[in-house]
Amino acid sequence: MILIAADVTVPSTAAANAQQPTPTGSAAPTVSAAPTGSTTTNPSGFNAVDNNTQMQSGEALLVEAYIAIWVLLFGFIVLAWLRTRKVEDKVAELEKAIERAKTTAPIPTTRRSASEPPPEVEKA
Repeated sequence: MILIAADVTVPSTAAANAQQPTPTGSAAPTVSAAPTGSTTTNPSGFNAVDNNTQMQSGEALLVEAYIAIWVLLFGFIVLAWLRTRKVEDKVAELEKAIERAKTTAPIPTTRRSASEPPPEVEKA
């Protein structure tokens, strides 16, 4: 995604009203678009506003971000723990099944040494 910044100057509402002609005998209402608080004018056209109540403090945003990260991390840990418990339960179930299989079906053994040849199978 590419963002392009442009220096665009938009006239304020008061300046736009001052440029429009008013009918004879009536006074034009004055509308101020300037926010409350003291302003500092910059040559680039940006007006900084002091004591503006619409802004959030950086500290509050930082605390909110930390809370969000901790909640996500805690949720991830809980999900990982639940999945691990499921896997451990499955492993325990399989171990029990192996033990049951060992006790019900004994493993056949041969009583010969490794140096003896295997017994011959009769062909029918």
